[in-house]
Order: sequence, then structure tokens, then C-alpha cells
Amino acid sequence: MKKILYVYGGPEFHPTKAAGELLGNLIDSKEGYCLETTSDLDMLVRLPEGKYAAVVVYTTGFADELTPERERGLLDFIESGGGFVGVHSAADSFRGSRRYIDMLGCEFLTHPDHHSFKVEIVNTDHPVTTRMESFTITDEMYHLHSYDPSTVTVLAETNWQGRKLPLAYTKSYGQGRVAYLANGHDLRAWIHPEFQKMLLRAIRWSAGEEKQSEKIRCGLLGFGSTFNMGAGHASWIGQTEGMEVIAVCDASPDRIAAAKEQLPGLKGYFTNLDDMLAMDEVDLVVNILPHNLHAPLAMKCLESGKHVVMEKPFCLTVAEGKDLIQKAREQGVMLSVFHCRRWDDDYMTIRELLNKRLIGDVFHIDYSSVGYHQPGFQWRSDKAVSGGIMYDWGAHIIDWILNLIPSEMTQLMGDFQKRVWHAVTNEDHGKINVKFKNGVTVDIMLSSIAAVNRPKWQILGTQGSIEMNSKDEIYLTSMVNGVRQYSKIERMFGADWKKYYWNVADHLLMGEELIVKPEQALRVVSILEAASQSSELGRSVTPEVL
Repeated sequence: MKKILYVYGGPEFHPTKAAGELLGNLIDSKEGYCLETTSDLDMLVRLPEGKYAAVVVYTTGFADELTPERERGLLDFIESGGGFVGVHSAADSFRGSRRYIDMLGCEFLTHPDHHSFKVEIVNTDHPVTTRMESFTITDEMYHLHSYDPSTVTVLAETNWQGRKLPLAYTKSYGQGRVAYLANGHDLRAWIHPEFQKMLLRAIRWSAGEEKQSEKIRCGLLGFGSTFNMGAGHASWIGQTEGMEVIAVCDASPDRIAAAKEQLPGLKGYFTNLDDMLAMDEVDLVVNILPHNLHAPLAMKCLESGKHVVMEKPFCLTVAEGKDLIQKAREQGVMLSVFHCRRWDDDYMTIRELLNKRLIGDVFHIDYSSVGYHQPGFQWRSDKAVSGGIMYDWGAHIIDWILNLIPSEMTQLMGDFQKRVWHAVTNEDHGKINVKFKNGVTVDIMLSSIAAVNRPKWQILGTQGSIEMNSKDEIYLTSMVNGVRQYSKIERMFGADWKKYYWNVADHLLMGEELIVKPEQALRVVSILEAASQSSELGRSVTPEVL
């Protein structure tokens, strides 16, 4: 277990103590690390005793309080191989020690008013910023001096009136590693997920972790022609540093021929899964098969010791999902589900509006995807294969809902009807009503016999509403300031499904938290299965997984 020392203190306009508590919660979730916090500067004297792998400093002031003993303890610790991470006003601390400033590589000069600005990632080869993209943050923009860019590796910067300002960099000091992050004035910055990612990585890098050089080698199971999802997964994996596709398996020789044309030069093209699983080089299998084959063939991959990514839905039943999760735990491998729609621009924009509490407390959500059209004749319209009308697009909708409502389910009602399109076996119309423990209610409707124009999203809150119409335009009505405001909302993000695989790589190569966990996907399946049971019974039920 590597111990990290967090040193805080100074005026209360910097929440140094609260930030340490937040950091402790984050680090405690990382295997192999623990955080000790202190405001006692004499702890710096004892750093060379070898108890800690790195020290994080978020202090303000203390201009002349880095006594010779404290200075010697801190700098000897770093010079002999210890790690140092300075956050924000660490550059406005211990200004009476030029040796400290030289070690840090900068000191605070000034800052403009608190505002939103872009953190531009300029180096994605470094382990602190690999698989990261630029982001916007609301914070103080530090201007620095006593700074020599030739002595550091700049990771992130921003623009101020035509000048580039460093926001994150690393450097060496003796045998030690030093990182400085200029952001972090208040907790708004500290809870920003990209700032947290950069800070945690900086700590781990300073403590001696190296960038993983090996790649996660992937095999695609299924290369069907519908939506060309096999090629899609290959593209998203190909845009992920640290991952590569090396094999494809499909029972159809014609689809293997298509794979050879679209993905030339792979190490293996197979029509039998056993042959692909026999490749020691394959670390991870992406299951892109029809829904009824998700569970049995994923189980086979897990039993072979492979990591597995499943196309959605996870599986058809809760029992199947529980067995898969248990097998992944027994084998010590990753299991995840490709709920890529969490990275859709409309969903992320709606989530941001809710996080900003622009409509108060949400109490009802309505989602509809309707029309009047004959379903296609692919396997997705075959209930025995697909699971039913809700199992395809509905899996994404339910995943969205569950991520927007942090509460357990208490009651569910499902209604499925077959009235018009008898050439296929999927239902023509499906509706799910869910009630949550926190009182929020949800209605979901999918229909191919609804000749009506309905909004996709209607979200009601105690101080307003969000609506996305059939043209995918988002409108906000808000009364949070006592004045009724109505506005059309521009998308705040761009849809980017490759970020699903970026997280898989971050998880497998760097030990970071997996975003789409199988237990979350199991809740989706629980709703789907319970809705079918409810429709058959004609009454409400409680989902098996809440």
C-alpha cells in the first residue's frame, strides 16, 4: 500500500481541508493507495523517513514558514525519489523559500476574475493526460512567473489575451517527480471529473507509476451487416490509445470476407469462436451478436479468461446477468456493456441542465420513441431473438433514466400489445411505468403503431421543465430565479462513443473506475424482464434488481 501525504492550510477562501476530504474519498477507492491528511507543517521534516510515496500540497500563504528543517525534509524527500504534486495555490505558498519555488517551477503572479475557460490538453503521450480531451472549467486562471517552459513538460494550457498560460505540467527534481496543477480554487473545480482524473493520475505518476506500454488486444465476435456495428467497434477501438483489434469471428463466411476487406491485416479471421478464444494474444472479446446469444457466448469467453464487452442489452434475463457477473469475478476479468449512448450529446446536455438544478427537483420523466411503420424483418423484430420491442432501443433509454435518477425502484408496470404487424413477432407497442423510492415517476413508450407526434423527452421539475421535441430540439423552462424563462438550448457536448473504449483502456491499463459496470446493466435487464412479467400478469411488480 502506497501512502500519500496531503498537506493543507491557509485562508478559508481556498477549501484546502474539504478538498483533502474529497481527495481521500477518491484515493481510498483506488487499489494500492491511501491518503493521510495534515495541517502540521512539521510533517515535512519527517518525509525522508520513507513512510510516504508522494506528498500533495494545497496550501496558501505560509511565506516564511518553510523553516530550514521543513525545507530540507521536503526537498530531500523529492530529490531522493519521492513524488510531489502542487495544486493551485501551492504556487502561492512558502514564497520565502527560493529552493521551494525552484523545485515547483513557478510562483503565483495574479489572476483575473473567476470565470469559465478551456483547459487545452496539449500532450496526450504523458500518463497524466493520455486519452484525455480538452475541457471547460469554472475556476481562477492563474498567471505564473518564475516559470521556465524549457524545464517542464507542459500537459495543459489555456489562452489569455493572445498568450499561452500553463495549467498543468510535470518536471524532475533530482530523482523525484514533480507535477503542478494550476486549477483548483474551490470545490467546483475539485468535483470536476476531468480535474479529478488529472489530479489522481498526477499523484500516481509522481508516486512512481509508469505508463503501460502493452496494448489490450481485442477480438470482435460478430461482424453483421446491419448498422455495420463490427466495423464501428473496430473504429472506436482504433481511436483508443492502448487498444487494437487483432481478430474477427463470425459464423458467416460472407461476413468474414467483408471483415477481411474492411479490416485487412488482422492476425485472425474465424468462423468458430473456439478458434479465436484459442489465441493467447486475444485479451478482450467484444460480443456484437444478436441478443439471445449475448449470455451463452459471453460465458464462454469469460471461462476462457478473456475480458468481455457486450453490446446492449447485457442479456435477456436477470439470472443470465447474475451468472455472467459471478463468472467474471471468479476469473478476475472485466465485464462491461456497450451503453455508448451515455456519450450522446442530447443526453449529456440534459444531464448537465439537471445537474445545474435549472428545473429544481425532478419528479417525473416521460420518454417516447414512436411512429407508424412496419418493423423490418431482421432478427431485431423476432421476439425470441431480440427479447421484444423494448430490448433494443429501450435498453439505452432505461440506462439513461437510471443514471438520471439516483434512487431504487419500488414499483413497475409494463404493457405490451400486438395489434397490427403480425408478420413479425416483436410487439407493436410497449409502455413501461416505473416509480422510484424518492418519489420520481417515469413513463417510457416505444411504438410502431403510434401515429402521433410526441416529444422524445419531457422532464418535469419543481421549478421548471425540459423538453426535447421530435426534431431533437431541446427547450428549457425555468423559474429558479423567480422569473419564468423559456429558451432553446444548444448542445453543450459532442457525441463521442469512442470515449466508452477510452474508459475501458483507462480501467484495464491504469486501474481507473469502470464507467459502465455490469451491475448497472443488470438493473436495465431487471426492468425489461419485470415489464414483460407485469404485462403478462396484468398488474404491477417489483423488479428483482432495484
